[in-house]
Amino acid sequence: LPVLAALLLAWRALPHTPPAAASGPGPTRWMLRRPRTWLLMACFGLVNGGYASVVAWLAPFYQSHGWSAASSGSLVALLALAQAGAALLPALAAHQRDRRPWLWFTLALQAGGFAALVLWPDVAPRSWATLLGAGLGGSFALSMVVVLDHLPDPAQAGALSALMQGGGFLLAAFAPWTLAALHSARGGFAAGWLAHPACVALVALLTARFAPQRYAAAMRAPAQP
Repeated sequence: LPVLAALLLAWRALPHTPPAAASGPGPTRWMLRRPRTWLLMACFGLVNGGYASVVAWLAPFYQSHGWSAASSGSLVALLALAQAGAALLPALAAHQRDRRPWLWFTLALQAGGFAALVLWPDVAPRSWATLLGAGLGGSFALSMVVVLDHLPDPAQAGALSALMQGGGFLLAAFAPWTLAALHSARGGFAAGWLAHPACVALVALLTARFAPQRYAAAMRAPAQP
């Protein structure tokens, strides 16, 4: 039923006329020669690495604290609900083109959630799961908007988004494995959880470069022959 409702809304809201031809050069290989493309990949991958780690290891972490499989699994479900709710953050940020304050806000939520898993894991676990879900979901949604902001041409913006997601998710796939390796080496989850605030801090520094007035220069397409 939700899928049918989404199809009906899409049929009513999306344009029925074919899109105009892209104004820029067709191939997207030139995007891989832009440092901004790799910067977007890195930020997207590091943020989603946090999500991959939490989905994989949050339940086992709390099972090591004596929780049952069902109870620890409910934390992952709560995290997913918070993530879905935070996907609405771009709507709140729609009135301003500079998304950096909102990105920093979601990164702060993530850092707080990961720090809480290390310092006070048993104090308010459902709050920590909600905090992490909101931070991770908000960062994901805002990243999808930021990458589209870089290029005015829809086809080129979509191609840049595809490159960001393709490279970013490859990078994110290493995060759960890295956390597992740290767990084996250190005998606990603390080192793995602490690695993610370090990644968040790096992304926060890199996010400073996403100034809207620099998008055109950062992603200038090559001149057509």
